Amino acid sequence: MHLRTKLTLLYTGVLVLVLLILTTALLLATSHTLYKEVDEGIAAKAASLVKSIRVTGNPFSLREVVLPDVDVFAAPDTYLQVVDARGRVVSRSNNLGGQYLPLGEYTLKNALQGEGFYETVQAGGQQIRVYNVPLVVDGQLVGLLQVGRALSTVHILLNQLRFFIALVGTASIILAALLGWLLARTALKPLEKITGTAASIESNSDLSRRIEYSGPADELGRLVITLNAMFGRLETMYHRLQQSYDLQRRFVSDASHELRTPLTTIRGNAELLLKMQDGDPVLVSEALKDIADEARRLTRLVEDLLVLARADAGFMPEKEFVDLAELLQGVVRKARFLADDREFVFQEYYPPRARVQVNSDSFSQLMFILLDNAFKYSPPGSTVGLTVSVPPQGCSMPGSGDNTRRCPEQLAASGSKQGWVEIAVTDQGPGLMPGEEDRIFDRFYRSESTRGQEGSGLGLSIAHWIVDRHGGLISAANLPEGGSVFTVLLPLFYTDEDVEPPFGQKN
Repeated sequence: MHLRTKLTLLYTGVLVLVLLILTTALLLATSHTLYKEVDEGIAAKAASLVKSIRVTGNPFSLREVVLPDVDVFAAPDTYLQVVDARGRVVSRSNNLGGQYLPLGEYTLKNALQGEGFYETVQAGGQQIRVYNVPLVVDGQLVGLLQVGRALSTVHILLNQLRFFIALVGTASIILAALLGWLLARTALKPLEKITGTAASIESNSDLSRRIEYSGPADELGRLVITLNAMFGRLETMYHRLQQSYDLQRRFVSDASHELRTPLTTIRGNAELLLKMQDGDPVLVSEALKDIADEARRLTRLVEDLLVLARADAGFMPEKEFVDLAELLQGVVRKARFLADDREFVFQEYYPPRARVQVNSDSFSQLMFILLDNAFKYSPPGSTVGLTVSVPPQGCSMPGSGDNTRRCPEQLAASGSKQGWVEIAVTDQGPGLMPGEEDRIFDRFYRSESTRGQEGSGLGLSIAHWIVDRHGGLISAANLPEGGSVFTVLLPLFYTDEDVEPPFGQKN
């Protein structure tokens, strides 16, 4: 059953109930008024006739009741009858014809009470309302006056009223049902349009489509706004799921490719050793060395995959407040051993008592990922720089584009009250291809300029995850003079608020 049909039936049912109550009350009130008018009329007629009755004689002689002409008081629908104490008819109006007003034992018994009373009797095929007035002289009942009026006129009026009410009520119900159906159809027409559009979106899987609505901001308007907002969220979630699926598929494909290479090398060398048995010790040593190298590479790859798997599972590293200078000392000391034939320059521009809230192991892993890439892709004799500073204001990230505006708000959510620290790692390598600034942090992504270099393409993905879990931002960009720069922003805290940073220090 359609909703408009339900609404029409409900509306009509309520209307029928209301009309039934009103018409019942009207009929009862009208019937009471008509019967009351009849009772008052015959009572007034009886009172007039009683006033005309005379009693002759004296208390010591036989008294006689002298009745007036009852026909004078009669009317076409009003009948009069007088009976004595024994129930014999003494006088009656001519309009009764050959009929008599019924007189039963019940009526005579009530007359003995000396009070007038009403009763409805059946005479001549019709109902008659009778008012009985006892005639009492000196406390003795001498007769009974009966004044009756036919109720046919009342019944006709009531029947006509019932017919009129039934006719008008039926017409009103039919008209109201039609109007209710039209109103429900008009009111629900936008809802049908909404349903049709939603069904079309569902059947065509077009989540970019929205429901068009130009009406007022009523319940339907709010429904359209809610549905459009829901479609927007579904579209966003669908695209995220699609991207996640594509990323997962590419991840599995790349992981399979990366794992296959070392496994193939290990298998080939192992089979070679099995065939050689007591072969050349030099070849055996080289094969074992290749197996060990590929095993180490495979171990690093699996460890990186485990780190990213923990990241996908929502793992949050435990963080603590650490002095920034103390944290960087270990990083710088170990970085000098990685420099080899490249020059490593470390510059720091931050207050001596500045602190960061980090996981020390994760921070060291982040720094060595960035420094290892810088040393790996920089040619011999070039310079790799590590600069740690506190920007005086703003939140500029080279090459970050829109991040320049979003950075302060995001870092503010970390709880830092004192600003942020900027860590920049620069190299003199081949730099980034146009459009790679964001893609370089994708898993297994390898730039065209770095193809053939050792690596799995997971390091920067891990670095991005570490920075994100520490409430910071990371970006990559090319330097004007060549090479690239990776910039990390992290929330900064001070132990002493009024400490001037020692700008210009260089190590």
